[in-house]
Amino acid sequence: MTVKGIRAALVQAKKDGKVDVAEVDKIVLKARSGWGLDTSERAELVKMADSFDDPAKQRLLSHLSAMGQKNAWVNVEAGGLTSVKGRYANYSVGVPGLSAKLGLFDNCFSLKGTAKADGLMKVAIEGQHVSVQVKKGETAAQVLEKVKKALPSQVTGVLLQGDVQPFDGASFKGTAAAATDTAAHLMLYKPASLGLSPGEVPLKVVVTGYGAFMGITDNPSANMAQKLAEAGVKGGIVEYRRLDVTTDAVDAFVAEMRRAPPDVILSMGVTHGQAQVEERPENLLGAATDGNNQQMMEREVRAGGAKELTTDLPVGTIDDALRPFGDQRVVGTSKSDPNYAPDRSAYLCNYLGYNLATEFAGTPKTTAGFMHISPETPPDQMHAVLEAVTARQLDWRRDQHPGS
Repeated sequence: MTVKGIRAALVQAKKDGKVDVAEVDKIVLKARSGWGLDTSERAELVKMADSFDDPAKQRLLSHLSAMGQKNAWVNVEAGGLTSVKGRYANYSVGVPGLSAKLGLFDNCFSLKGTAKADGLMKVAIEGQHVSVQVKKGETAAQVLEKVKKALPSQVTGVLLQGDVQPFDGASFKGTAAAATDTAAHLMLYKPASLGLSPGEVPLKVVVTGYGAFMGITDNPSANMAQKLAEAGVKGGIVEYRRLDVTTDAVDAFVAEMRRAPPDVILSMGVTHGQAQVEERPENLLGAATDGNNQQMMEREVRAGGAKELTTDLPVGTIDDALRPFGDQRVVGTSKSDPNYAPDRSAYLCNYLGYNLATEFAGTPKTTAGFMHISPETPPDQMHAVLEAVTARQLDWRRDQHPGS
C-alpha cells in the first residue's frame, strides 16, 4: 500500500469526520499487504493519527509498536480478509472447511476446521510465498505442520494444539491435541534475531504507560512504553499497552496478566520529580480525581493487605544496567541514591505498583513492577532497564532447563 493509498483509505474510512478502531485495523491490514511498512508509509500513518480520537490513535500506535520490532515481528499474509474482531483478523484461505485467524499485535497464525475437499492454501511469510497442498479430511494441525516445514529459513514456528488460548496472550504452551479439537495455532518468531538458541522460544514482555489525566493529554509514560516496544529487546517480544488512568482499567489489566502471565511486566507512570524504580508500593489509594474526572474515595488497594510491599523488579540488576550512564544517569534506585524515597502520592501509579507486587512477587516465572519517569527521561536509559530485566528473566528460565 502506497502513501497515496493510505490517504485514500483514510478519506474513505472517515465517518462524521472520525475514524473508528475497526477502520484503523482495515487501513493497517492494507498497509501490511506488502509485507511491511516502509518509512514513508509509517510516517503517513503517524501523521494520520493526529486527527483520530484517543481509542483509534492508541489502536494505531499498538499496531505500529508491534510491527516496529524488526527483530521480532513476523509478517504473515493469508487469503482474503473477511472481518476484524478484537485483536484478530479473520481470513478465508481458499480451502473448504478451513478458516484462518491472524494476530494483529503478535505472531499468531491460526487455522480452524477440517478440510472438506482437496485444495491449495497460499500464505506469505516475511515476503516468501508458501503454498501447501491440502487433502480432504486433514485437520488444522496437520495443515499447519506442513506450513511449519515450509517456513523461511530465518523463521521458526511453535505449533500449539488442544486447549490453547493464544488470543489471551500467547504463552507458547499448550496441551496435547484431543480428537475433538478443531483449531491449531502456529506461533512464529526469528530466533537468531532475538539472540535465542535453537529450540528456545521468546519471552513475552509487556510494557505499559498511562493515558490522559489531570490536564496531561499526551502522557510521557505511554510515549515511553511505545518507544520501548518499538526498540524491542533481545530474547523477548514486547507488547505495548496504554492504560486509562482509572482503577477499572488497572484492575482489568492485572486480571488479564493473571490469566495469562507474561515473563516480564514493566509499567510506567509520569512524575515531575525523580525518575526511579518504585520499590515500596503502599496499600493506599488516595481521594483524588481519576483520568475520567471521577472522584475516587480513599481506601486500601487490597483490603487487609500489607501496609507496604517490595517491588518484584530486580533493583540490583537495574542499578547495574544504569551505572554505565555515569553523570548522565537520571533514573534512580535505592542502591544509587542515598536520599531515595518511594513516591507516596497514593495515586493510580501506586495502585498499579501495589497490585503488581501482590500478584507476582511470589511467582519467579514473571517479573513485574512499576517505575516513574519524567518527561525528560532518556529512552536509552529505560531501554537499558528493560534489556537488563529481560536478560535476567531469560537466564532464570535457562537455569530451570539447562541444556535445553
